Amino acid sequence: MLRDDALCMHYQPLLDLRVGRVTKVEALARLRDGDVPIAPGQFLPSLCSDDHLVLYMRGLAQVLTQRNAWRRVGIDVVVSVNLPPAALCDSRYFDATRTAFDEFGCEAGELMLEILESGALPQGVELDKQIAGYKTLGVDFAQDDLGTGHSSLSRLRELPFDCVKIDRSIADLQDHDAADVLPFIHHLTRLGQALGKAVVVEGVEDPALLDALRIFGVDLAQGYGIARPMPGEQLPDWIAQTHFEPQFTARASRCARLAHLMVWEERMLADAHLRTRSAAGQHGSQADFDTWLPDDAPSTQARDGLLDAARDLGVHSGAYRAARQRLIAAM
Repeated sequence: MLRDDALCMHYQPLLDLRVGRVTKVEALARLRDGDVPIAPGQFLPSLCSDDHLVLYMRGLAQVLTQRNAWRRVGIDVVVSVNLPPAALCDSRYFDATRTAFDEFGCEAGELMLEILESGALPQGVELDKQIAGYKTLGVDFAQDDLGTGHSSLSRLRELPFDCVKIDRSIADLQDHDAADVLPFIHHLTRLGQALGKAVVVEGVEDPALLDALRIFGVDLAQGYGIARPMPGEQLPDWIAQTHFEPQFTARASRCARLAHLMVWEERMLADAHLRTRSAAGQHGSQADFDTWLPDDAPSTQARDGLLDAARDLGVHSGAYRAARQRLIAAM
């Protein structure tokens, strides 16, 4: 089917949370079987290594052609294309990328390659040098699906990625409570940014999660709660008709309130003199809560209990953990 022009690339927008607009799109391969699109999970496992190369070459040509078409109507976005890990030791992929850059006039910073987590990285190859070769063309690299499969922290440490994408399973609010989900997003975001990487959270299906991601300082978000993958010709109209607020509303959602609590706790944990905080410091903490916690009796009582436990016994105490649970329940 790859050789019958059945390949059709769809594009899923990535929302830049700092500016409230789409600045990137991920290209996702589909195969047409008549009028029915076939998703990657249905055809990728059956492809041989040469088929993967054909898929990459044809997909990249479609993506860069589409990007040029968008630019002609005033839409300038970075496009990302998936790359199988084995491609890093196959010079044909680099040659195909260099040829595409020349043919379609791609400039530095306009293309990102996402290393799929579906397979182990090739052994016996100096991968940092392979990636450096692509970077001479102006290609950026992303580690896809951080937190699952082969997408381990060792990859993040060893390879010069520009971006990390936190896997959709980490951001799953359908099967897990936000109080359990958000700490993982928070700390993975801190880790990625401490290493100098931009951080994307995938699988954002609930728009309420966007407020929490903004509070955590996440760079970009992607998922059905923003947009589903779409044919390239639909993107200009979707962008024209869609608006996202770049700033959060402090009391907007439970996710936002939980995120505020986690950021406050981070500051408390960084305070080496928690037990001797001044009265002024305590008033400051209360004021911090007042900007985002509901102004009702249960929330106020739970807040005061948390502050008392933090001041008297510390944030690692059993009393603090119990007070924290009461505050979360009040949210």
